[in-house]
Amino acid sequence: MADFITKAQLQSTLGKDIRGLKRDMAVILAMSKKLGKKRNEFESSVFISHSHKNSDLVEYLVALLTKLKVEVYVDWMDDELSYPPSSKTAIKIKNMINANKKFILLATNEGIESKWCNWELGIGDVHKYIDHIALLPVADNSGNWIGNEYLRLYPYVDKKYKSLAFNDEYSVIYPDGKKIDFVQWLKTN
Repeated sequence: MADFITKAQLQSTLGKDIRGLKRDMAVILAMSKKLGKKRNEFESSVFISHSHKNSDLVEYLVALLTKLKVEVYVDWMDDELSYPPSSKTAIKIKNMINANKKFILLATNEGIESKWCNWELGIGDVHKYIDHIALLPVADNSGNWIGNEYLRLYPYVDKKYKSLAFNDEYSVIYPDGKKIDFVQWLKTN
């Protein structure tokens, strides 16, 4: 497996803003687009599995995907979910994993340790494996999955150049070595 994408690289993919908006405004934009558009007006849809400890990184990912005209489902953006989680939460999450075309696990150390993320990955495996599921491995510097080798069963997102600029050089790499452009992957059925 290639080096993990660093948190700094993910944060810098959009620079400090997207179309003049800071990342938190991009999340608001994504939410308002969701309210104003019908599902079929988006080019694709993605369920993002993540640790709530990485909400700041999720905001960057939401901003990136919104820029690419992808509808994003993140649990904390859903007004129908309440805290603390319950069995109703689990049912809603299962339904949303199934309803979205793609599944991305923000595979940080915190995400991999999360019971919810591992449960969501299992649901994603059932509904999306292998062409519609991918891990986005993000670490502070570099990382590995010692003790979580099962994660190597899944395609993952890699950045060709480890620079800090987003230049459409992201790919989804399958366990067999097959590679597809990330934007193309997002939009394939």
